[in-house]
Amino acid sequence: MQPLNVYFLPTLMNTSNLAGGSAVIIDILRASSTIITALHNGAKRVIPCGTPDEARLIREKSHAADVLLGGERGGVLIAGFDCGNSPTEYGPSRVADKTIGFTTTNGTQALLKSAAAETILIGAFVNRQAVVNRLRDDQRPVHLVCAGTDGMITGEDVLFAGAVVEALQQLEAETHSNVNRWELNDCARIAQGFWRQNVGDDANSDSAVKLSAKIESAMRLTHGGRNLCRLGYDNDISLCSVVDSINRVPTLNHASGDLS
Repeated sequence: MQPLNVYFLPTLMNTSNLAGGSAVIIDILRASSTIITALHNGAKRVIPCGTPDEARLIREKSHAADVLLGGERGGVLIAGFDCGNSPTEYGPSRVADKTIGFTTTNGTQALLKSAAAETILIGAFVNRQAVVNRLRDDQRPVHLVCAGTDGMITGEDVLFAGAVVEALQQLEAETHSNVNRWELNDCARIAQGFWRQNVGDDANSDSAVKLSAKIESAMRLTHGGRNLCRLGYDNDISLCSVVDSINRVPTLNHASGDLS
């Protein structure tokens, strides 16, 4: 059987277990959604950085006009950076052909902690089906890594992990195989149950609008969702709830350290 593991926080995983597998980094509100949006809108690459100074160094070593600095600390724009962590700030006119040095409180930290994985992907509701299709064709162990919020488990990341687990199992069931392909860890089962509890019958709805609305309602109640509302970014919850609007899965190039 093929392992399908969910980790509710990066600190809850043994990073050595990721070796030889595929890791999906999940920070729905908002790093994953923002990275996917930036690349979809024409950014040349996104370089995940552990600190703001690492991002600034990218600009110093490049032609300044070709580099944008993006990210946040505590949910707000970092002093001297061009963009924060909202998908709305990464439109085509701003990011086309740009390199983005990107650092966030939770998402980029989760990615860097997952460096042992052979393949590192970025997943969010906006590219949900593209992620599922990619994993369906992958024969290696799969690790869904939730970034959390300030070291705390947050429901929107767990919700997405559960959506992926559910979709992969449904695809396998459609093959009419009597062999159970996926071996779920306990967190994967919990995440799947959380998805079913919050979305229920709408998970198989033909209406993307209806499904997105159900996801948005659930995310507004989560730790991360409440944080964004407090900071005045509640519109970002709506944007990050839209399902399957982007058919692209950003992948980390281990050699260069960038996502494309």
